[in-house]
Amino acid sequence: MTPMRRTVLGVLFAVLALAVFAAPAAAVKKRLVGNFDNPVQVAAPSWVPASTIYVVEQPGQIVRRQKGGQRNVVLNIKGRVAFNGQERGLLSVAFGPKHKMWVYFTNNDGDLRVVRYTLTSGGGHVKSGSAHTVFRASHSSQSNHNGGTLQFRAGHLFLSTGDGGGGCNDGVPGSAQNLGSKLGKLLRKDANGWKVVGYGLRNPWRWSFDRANGDLYIGDVGQQTREEVDFLPASKVDTSAENYGWNVWEGNAHHTCPDEFGGLKGPGDLIFPKYDYGRGVGSTVIGGFVYRGKSMPGQRGRYFFGDLGAGGWIKTADARTLKNRHTLGFRVSGLTSFGENSRGELYATSGAGGVYKLVSG
Repeated sequence: MTPMRRTVLGVLFAVLALAVFAAPAAAVKKRLVGNFDNPVQVAAPSWVPASTIYVVEQPGQIVRRQKGGQRNVVLNIKGRVAFNGQERGLLSVAFGPKHKMWVYFTNNDGDLRVVRYTLTSGGGHVKSGSAHTVFRASHSSQSNHNGGTLQFRAGHLFLSTGDGGGGCNDGVPGSAQNLGSKLGKLLRKDANGWKVVGYGLRNPWRWSFDRANGDLYIGDVGQQTREEVDFLPASKVDTSAENYGWNVWEGNAHHTCPDEFGGLKGPGDLIFPKYDYGRGVGSTVIGGFVYRGKSMPGQRGRYFFGDLGAGGWIKTADARTLKNRHTLGFRVSGLTSFGENSRGELYATSGAGGVYKLVSG
Protein backbone atom coordinates (compact mmCIF):
# COMPACT_ATOMS: atom_id res chain seq x y z
CA MET A 1 0.00 0.00 0.00
CA THR A 2 1.38 3.39 -0.95
CA PRO A 3 1.98 6.11 1.69
CA MET A 4 -0.67 8.26 -0.08
CA ARG A 5 -3.30 5.51 0.24
CA ARG A 6 -2.42 4.90 3.89
CA THR A 7 -2.80 8.63 4.59
CA VAL A 8 -6.19 8.85 2.86
CA LEU A 9 -7.49 5.78 4.70
CA GLY A 10 -6.20 7.16 8.00
CA VAL A 11 -8.08 10.43 7.46
CA LEU A 12 -11.22 8.51 6.44
CA PHE A 13 -11.11 6.36 9.56
CA ALA A 14 -10.59 9.43 11.75
CA VAL A 15 -13.59 11.19 10.18
CA LEU A 16 -15.77 8.10 10.63
CA ALA A 17 -14.71 7.77 14.26
CA LEU A 18 -15.53 11.43 14.88
CA ALA A 19 -18.92 11.02 13.19
CA VAL A 20 -19.75 8.04 15.38
CA PHE A 21 -18.68 9.90 18.52
CA ALA A 22 -20.68 12.99 17.62
CA ALA A 23 -23.81 11.19 16.44
CA PRO A 24 -26.90 12.04 18.47
CA ALA A 25 -28.08 9.45 20.95
CA ALA A 26 -30.89 7.07 20.02
CA ALA A 27 -34.33 8.68 19.92
CA VAL A 28 -36.53 8.68 23.02
CA LYS A 29 -40.23 9.45 23.37
CA LYS A 30 -42.64 9.72 26.29
CA ARG A 31 -45.67 7.48 26.76
CA LEU A 32 -48.45 8.55 29.13
CA VAL A 33 -49.00 6.00 31.90
CA GLY A 34 -51.80 7.92 33.59
CA ASN A 35 -52.85 11.08 35.36
CA PHE A 36 -52.46 11.55 39.09
CA ASP A 37 -52.88 14.28 41.72
CA ASN A 38 -49.69 16.39 41.69
CA PRO A 39 -47.31 13.46 41.16
CA VAL A 40 -43.74 14.16 42.32
CA GLN A 41 -42.04 10.77 42.23
CA VAL A 42 -42.20 7.23 40.82
CA ALA A 43 -40.51 4.33 42.61
CA ALA A 44 -40.85 0.59 43.08
CA PRO A 45 -39.47 -2.12 45.39
CA SER A 46 -37.22 -4.70 43.76
CA TRP A 47 -39.66 -7.55 44.34
CA VAL A 48 -42.61 -6.27 42.28
CA PRO A 49 -43.14 -6.87 38.53
CA ALA A 50 -41.84 -4.29 36.07
CA SER A 51 -45.43 -3.26 35.34
CA THR A 52 -45.99 -2.10 38.95
CA ILE A 53 -45.04 1.40 40.06
CA TYR A 54 -45.76 3.48 43.14
CA VAL A 55 -46.61 7.13 42.52
CA VAL A 56 -46.10 9.80 45.18
CA GLU A 57 -48.90 12.36 45.14
CA GLN A 58 -47.73 15.55 46.83
CA PRO A 59 -51.02 16.24 48.73
CA GLY A 60 -50.37 13.08 50.75
CA GLN A 61 -50.98 9.76 49.01
CA ILE A 62 -48.97 6.82 47.66
CA VAL A 63 -50.80 5.16 44.75
CA ARG A 64 -49.86 1.76 43.33
CA ARG A 65 -50.42 1.29 39.60
CA GLN A 66 -50.33 -2.26 38.25
CA LYS A 67 -50.48 -3.94 34.86
CA GLY A 68 -53.52 -2.85 32.89
CA GLY A 69 -53.82 0.42 34.79
CA GLN A 70 -55.35 -1.00 37.96
CA ARG A 71 -54.78 1.33 40.91
CA ASN A 72 -55.15 1.40 44.65
CA VAL A 73 -54.16 3.81 47.42
CA VAL A 74 -51.36 2.26 49.47
CA LEU A 75 -51.07 5.13 51.97
CA ASN A 76 -53.13 8.23 52.69
CA ILE A 77 -51.61 10.71 55.16
CA LYS A 78 -53.27 13.88 53.88
CA GLY A 79 -54.24 14.76 57.44
CA ARG A 80 -50.57 14.83 58.48
CA VAL A 81 -49.13 16.64 55.46
CA ALA A 82 -48.79 20.37 54.87
CA PHE A 83 -49.37 20.75 51.13
CA ASN A 84 -49.32 24.33 49.88
CA GLY A 85 -49.39 23.71 46.14
CA GLN A 86 -45.71 24.61 45.93
CA GLU A 87 -42.74 22.97 47.68
CA ARG A 88 -44.36 21.46 50.77
CA GLY A 89 -46.18 18.13 50.90
CA LEU A 90 -45.46 14.43 50.60
CA LEU A 91 -42.17 14.49 48.73
CA SER A 92 -40.59 11.05 48.45
CA VAL A 93 -40.81 7.30 49.06
CA ALA A 94 -38.19 4.56 49.32
CA PHE A 95 -38.43 0.80 49.75
CA GLY A 96 -36.20 -1.57 51.68
CA PRO A 97 -36.09 -5.22 52.70
CA LYS A 98 -38.83 -6.99 54.68
CA HIS A 99 -41.51 -4.94 52.92
CA LYS A 100 -40.38 -1.72 54.60
CA MET A 101 -41.46 1.60 53.07
CA TRP A 102 -40.27 5.05 54.15
CA VAL A 103 -41.98 8.34 53.27
CA TYR A 104 -40.66 11.89 53.55
CA PHE A 105 -43.00 14.86 54.04
CA THR A 106 -43.55 18.26 55.60
CA ASN A 107 -45.94 18.00 58.53
CA ASN A 108 -48.69 20.43 59.47
CA ASP A 109 -46.16 22.69 61.18
CA GLY A 110 -44.00 22.75 58.05
CA ASP A 111 -41.29 20.63 59.69
CA LEU A 112 -39.57 17.63 58.09
CA ARG A 113 -40.46 14.04 58.89
CA VAL A 114 -39.57 10.53 57.72
CA VAL A 115 -41.95 7.75 58.74
CA ARG A 116 -41.38 4.04 58.20
CA TYR A 117 -44.25 1.68 57.38
CA THR A 118 -44.50 -2.05 56.75
CA LEU A 119 -46.33 -3.16 53.63
CA THR A 120 -48.63 -6.15 53.43
CA SER A 121 -47.22 -9.24 51.68
CA GLY A 122 -48.69 -8.21 48.34
CA GLY A 123 -47.46 -4.63 48.69
CA GLY A 124 -50.90 -3.17 48.23
CA HIS A 125 -51.38 -1.51 51.61
CA VAL A 126 -49.50 -0.50 54.75
CA LYS A 127 -50.07 -2.61 57.83
CA SER A 128 -52.20 -0.97 60.47
CA GLY A 129 -50.14 0.32 63.39
CA SER A 130 -46.81 -0.02 61.58
CA ALA A 131 -46.01 3.71 61.40
CA HIS A 132 -42.75 4.67 63.11
CA THR A 133 -41.15 8.12 62.85
CA VAL A 134 -37.41 7.82 62.17
CA PHE A 135 -36.47 11.43 61.34
CA ARG A 136 -37.50 14.82 62.71
CA ALA A 137 -36.11 18.21 61.80
CA SER A 138 -37.43 21.71 62.35
CA HIS A 139 -37.55 23.74 59.15
CA SER A 140 -38.38 27.45 59.36
CA SER A 141 -41.26 29.80 58.70
CA GLN A 142 -40.22 29.73 55.04
CA SER A 143 -42.06 27.16 52.92
CA ASN A 144 -39.34 26.56 50.31
CA HIS A 145 -36.19 24.41 50.23
CA ASN A 146 -37.43 21.27 51.95
CA GLY A 147 -35.41 18.92 49.77
CA GLY A 148 -35.70 16.11 49.24
CA THR A 149 -35.37 12.50 48.17
CA LEU A 150 -35.20 9.20 50.01
CA GLN A 151 -33.06 6.40 48.59
CA PHE A 152 -32.26 2.99 50.07
CA ARG A 153 -28.87 1.50 49.20
CA ALA A 154 -26.58 -1.18 50.62
CA GLY A 155 -28.57 -1.56 53.81
CA HIS A 156 -28.85 2.16 54.56
CA LEU A 157 -31.53 4.80 54.11
CA PHE A 158 -30.35 8.14 52.68
CA LEU A 159 -32.16 11.49 52.72
CA SER A 160 -31.50 14.92 51.20
CA THR A 161 -32.73 18.07 52.95
CA GLY A 162 -32.97 21.68 51.82
CA ASP A 163 -31.30 24.56 53.65
CA GLY A 164 -34.40 25.87 55.41
CA GLY A 165 -35.69 28.21 52.75
CA GLY A 166 -35.75 31.91 52.16
CA GLY A 167 -32.99 33.15 49.89
CA CYS A 168 -29.22 32.73 50.14
CA ASN A 169 -29.61 30.39 53.15
CA ASP A 170 -31.20 33.07 55.35
CA GLY A 171 -34.26 31.03 56.42
CA VAL A 172 -32.04 29.18 58.88
CA PRO A 173 -28.87 31.30 58.57
CA GLY A 174 -25.80 29.32 57.60
CA SER A 175 -27.46 25.91 58.04
CA ALA A 176 -25.91 24.36 54.92
CA GLN A 177 -22.35 24.76 56.26
CA ASN A 178 -23.30 24.03 59.87
CA LEU A 179 -22.52 20.37 60.58
CA GLY A 180 -24.72 20.56 63.67
CA SER A 181 -27.80 21.23 61.54
CA LYS A 182 -29.79 18.61 59.61
CA LEU A 183 -30.64 21.15 56.90
CA GLY A 184 -28.78 21.51 53.60
CA LYS A 185 -27.44 17.97 53.96
CA LEU A 186 -27.20 14.49 52.53
CA LEU A 187 -27.84 12.16 55.48
CA ARG A 188 -27.44 8.42 56.02
CA LYS A 189 -29.32 6.52 58.70
CA ASP A 190 -27.08 4.27 60.78
CA ALA A 191 -27.65 2.25 63.93
CA ASN A 192 -26.61 5.30 65.96
CA GLY A 193 -28.82 7.78 64.11
CA TRP A 194 -28.38 10.03 61.11
CA LYS A 195 -24.87 10.76 59.85
CA VAL A 196 -23.93 13.69 57.61
CA VAL A 197 -22.38 12.33 54.40
CA GLY A 198 -22.71 15.53 52.37
CA TYR A 199 -23.24 19.19 53.24
CA GLY A 200 -23.26 22.63 51.65
CA LEU A 201 -26.42 21.86 49.64
CA ARG A 202 -29.12 24.42 48.83
CA ASN A 203 -32.15 22.44 47.72
CA PRO A 204 -31.20 18.93 46.55
CA TRP A 205 -34.71 18.20 45.32
CA ARG A 206 -33.91 15.10 43.26
CA TRP A 207 -30.84 12.87 43.43
CA SER A 208 -30.05 9.20 42.82
CA PHE A 209 -27.59 6.35 43.01
CA ASP A 210 -26.55 4.54 39.85
CA ARG A 211 -28.07 1.11 40.40
CA ALA A 212 -25.15 -0.52 38.57
CA ASN A 213 -22.30 0.80 40.71
CA GLY A 214 -23.58 3.10 43.47
CA ASP A 215 -22.27 6.38 42.03
CA LEU A 216 -24.08 9.45 43.36
CA TYR A 217 -25.74 12.20 41.26
CA ILE A 218 -27.34 15.26 42.89
CA GLY A 219 -29.45 17.89 41.16
CA ASP A 220 -29.10 20.93 43.45
CA VAL A 221 -31.47 23.80 42.62
CA GLY A 222 -29.75 27.17 42.40
CA GLN A 223 -30.47 30.65 43.73
CA GLN A 224 -30.40 33.29 40.99
CA THR A 225 -27.34 32.39 38.95
CA ARG A 226 -26.52 28.69 38.42
CA GLU A 227 -28.14 25.26 38.41
CA GLU A 228 -25.89 22.30 39.12
CA VAL A 229 -25.54 18.54 38.88
CA ASP A 230 -23.00 17.08 41.29
CA PHE A 231 -21.28 13.70 41.04
CA LEU A 232 -19.50 11.56 43.60
CA PRO A 233 -18.07 8.10 42.88
CA ALA A 234 -19.44 5.29 45.03
CA SER A 235 -16.07 4.83 46.73
CA LYS A 236 -16.38 8.28 48.36
CA VAL A 237 -20.06 8.20 49.35
CA ASP A 238 -19.55 6.36 52.63
CA THR A 239 -16.25 7.91 53.69
CA SER A 240 -15.96 11.50 54.94
CA ALA A 241 -18.68 14.11 54.42
CA GLU A 242 -18.04 16.15 51.27
CA ASN A 243 -18.78 19.88 51.01
CA TYR A 244 -20.82 21.01 47.98
CA GLY A 245 -20.08 24.67 48.65
CA TRP A 246 -23.39 26.44 49.26
CA ASN A 247 -23.76 29.31 50.04
CA VAL A 248 -20.21 30.42 49.26
CA TRP A 249 -20.46 28.73 45.88
CA GLU A 250 -23.51 28.50 43.62
CA GLY A 251 -22.48 26.02 40.99
CA ASN A 252 -19.15 27.31 39.68
CA ALA A 253 -20.05 30.91 40.59
CA HIS A 254 -18.34 32.41 43.64
CA HIS A 255 -19.80 34.91 46.15
CA THR A 256 -23.31 35.23 44.70
CA CYS A 257 -24.83 35.82 48.17
CA PRO A 258 -24.34 39.01 50.22
CA ASP A 259 -23.90 37.13 53.52
CA GLU A 260 -21.95 33.87 53.60
CA PHE A 261 -22.38 33.32 57.37
CA GLY A 262 -18.70 32.69 58.04
CA GLY A 263 -17.82 30.94 54.80
CA LEU A 264 -16.87 27.33 54.19
CA LYS A 265 -16.69 25.09 57.24
CA GLY A 266 -15.99 21.50 58.13
CA PRO A 267 -13.30 19.09 56.92
CA GLY A 268 -14.95 17.87 53.73
CA ASP A 269 -13.39 18.16 50.29
CA LEU A 270 -15.00 20.89 48.19
CA ILE A 271 -17.00 19.26 45.37
CA PHE A 272 -17.63 21.28 42.22
CA PRO A 273 -20.42 20.32 39.83
CA LYS A 274 -19.82 18.10 36.84
CA TYR A 275 -22.26 20.33 34.97
CA ASP A 276 -23.72 23.71 35.82
CA TYR A 277 -25.69 26.15 33.70
CA GLY A 278 -27.11 29.65 33.84
CA ARG A 279 -30.50 31.25 33.44
CA GLY A 280 -30.28 31.20 29.67
CA VAL A 281 -30.59 27.40 29.86
CA GLY A 282 -32.91 26.83 32.81
CA SER A 283 -33.78 27.76 36.37
CA THR A 284 -34.83 24.63 38.34
CA VAL A 285 -32.73 21.54 37.79
CA ILE A 286 -34.47 18.18 38.20
CA GLY A 287 -31.91 15.50 38.98
CA GLY A 288 -32.43 12.13 37.38
CA PHE A 289 -30.95 8.66 36.88
CA VAL A 290 -28.35 6.78 34.94
CA TYR A 291 -30.36 4.51 32.68
CA ARG A 292 -29.72 0.79 33.30
CA GLY A 293 -32.89 -0.75 31.84
CA LYS A 294 -33.38 -2.78 28.67
CA SER A 295 -36.15 -1.08 26.70
CA MET A 296 -33.89 1.79 25.50
CA PRO A 297 -30.65 -0.02 24.59
CA GLY A 298 -29.24 3.06 22.86
CA GLN A 299 -29.43 4.98 26.14
CA ARG A 300 -27.77 2.55 28.53
CA GLY A 301 -25.16 4.30 30.65
CA ARG A 302 -26.61 7.75 29.93
CA TYR A 303 -27.67 10.11 32.71
CA PHE A 304 -31.18 11.60 32.31
CA PHE A 305 -32.03 14.94 33.96
CA GLY A 306 -34.19 17.97 33.24
CA ASP A 307 -35.33 21.45 34.20
CA LEU A 308 -38.74 22.56 35.45
CA GLY A 309 -38.23 26.28 34.95
CA ALA A 310 -37.30 26.02 31.27
CA GLY A 311 -40.51 24.36 30.15
CA GLY A 312 -39.53 20.82 31.08
CA TRP A 313 -36.65 19.99 28.77
CA ILE A 314 -34.88 16.69 29.32
CA LYS A 315 -31.23 16.06 28.52
CA THR A 316 -29.05 12.98 28.53
CA ALA A 317 -25.32 12.90 29.17
CA ASP A 318 -22.51 10.42 29.55
CA ALA A 319 -22.42 8.92 33.03
CA ARG A 320 -19.75 10.22 35.40
CA THR A 321 -18.49 13.03 33.14
CA LEU A 322 -21.90 14.51 32.15
CA LYS A 323 -20.35 15.37 28.80
CA ASN A 324 -21.70 14.63 25.31
CA ARG A 325 -25.06 16.11 26.29
CA HIS A 326 -28.15 15.84 24.09
CA THR A 327 -31.58 17.43 24.52
CA LEU A 328 -34.48 15.09 23.84
CA GLY A 329 -37.03 16.04 21.22
CA PHE A 330 -39.93 16.53 23.61
CA ARG A 331 -40.71 18.28 26.89
CA VAL A 332 -42.60 17.37 30.04
CA SER A 333 -44.36 20.56 31.06
CA GLY A 334 -44.31 20.96 34.84
CA LEU A 335 -41.52 18.38 35.18
CA THR A 336 -41.12 17.47 38.84
CA SER A 337 -39.14 14.23 38.96
CA PHE A 338 -37.73 11.11 37.35
CA GLY A 339 -38.11 7.61 38.71
CA GLU A 340 -37.30 3.95 38.11
CA ASN A 341 -39.37 0.79 38.17
CA SER A 342 -38.01 -2.46 39.60
CA ARG A 343 -36.06 -3.18 36.39
CA GLY A 344 -34.51 0.25 35.95
CA GLU A 345 -36.90 1.60 33.33
CA LEU A 346 -37.36 5.36 33.56
CA TYR A 347 -40.40 7.54 34.21
CA ALA A 348 -40.98 11.29 34.39
CA THR A 349 -43.65 13.10 36.39
CA SER A 350 -45.46 16.37 35.77
CA GLY A 351 -47.02 18.48 38.49
CA ALA A 352 -49.89 18.99 36.06
CA GLY A 353 -50.80 15.33 36.59
CA GLY A 354 -49.10 13.21 33.95
CA VAL A 355 -46.80 10.27 34.65
CA TYR A 356 -44.80 9.23 31.57
CA LYS A 357 -42.66 6.22 30.76
CA LEU A 358 -39.59 7.00 28.64
CA VAL A 359 -39.23 4.57 25.75
CA SER A 360 -37.30 4.23 22.48
CA GLY A 361 -38.59 6.64 19.86
